[in-house]
Amino acid sequence: MSLSNFPDHKLLTELEVLQRIEKALAHKKPFSLVRVGDGENIILAQGVFLSDEEFKKTYWVQQGKRTGGKGGPFTSPTLRKQVLAGIRQADVVGICRNANDEIAAPSRFKRPLTNKIFDHYGIKPANLCYVFWNRKIVAYRQFWKLLHKYRTLLISRWANRYANLLMKKYKSMPPKIVGCIDFQHYKEIPGVLEKVGQYRFDLALISAGVNAVILAPAIAQRYRKVAIDFGKTMMYTVLPNKRINPWYP
Repeated sequence: MSLSNFPDHKLLTELEVLQRIEKALAHKKPFSLVRVGDGENIILAQGVFLSDEEFKKTYWVQQGKRTGGKGGPFTSPTLRKQVLAGIRQADVVGICRNANDEIAAPSRFKRPLTNKIFDHYGIKPANLCYVFWNRKIVAYRQFWKLLHKYRTLLISRWANRYANLLMKKYKSMPPKIVGCIDFQHYKEIPGVLEKVGQYRFDLALISAGVNAVILAPAIAQRYRKVAIDFGKTMMYTVLPNKRINPWYP
């Protein structure tokens, strides 16, 4: 089935995805979840549905220039290839909805573009969920029970601050955070993948922009663990944002 014919009501719910993660953790099976939002769409469309000039003029690239970058090279066929590989390897892929999507971006960079990209490259994920699964799941107590039960590794520029905040907020059900790995830029991926091997963990939460689409499947395959593209959830917790509403004990 073409992604353009895939209805929103068939997307896995937050709890259905969580159940799959729980099962993988319980049975010590590798599992990865990645997310394809507007930024990933723009990277994947480069040179295919967007000319180099159109790509450079996108709000995403312009925003990156104003803020000092998006954690990776703007124009890179290698990056595009690695992101495509990550999507193909992932067990669950988060995508935009056809309707009532919450991404603050022009519509043409959301689901319509994902449809074109997936059809062009012949990508047919077996399991699809909503791209903002990461923001929704923190509202469920079940998610925090997993972090309390399983050894969790955080990978992000926000990792240390996020870990410190969680230990204060969840004293009655503290997460088993076994380590924090700083991540700033695409070029750090090889070193970070090596550093991951220094930790004994069950679950990795990765907040690293588009780089998480590369890191999550790579960690799942190399270390036989569960690795999740956690989006901006760490940042939106450290710098409280109405886009998320975490459950607290």
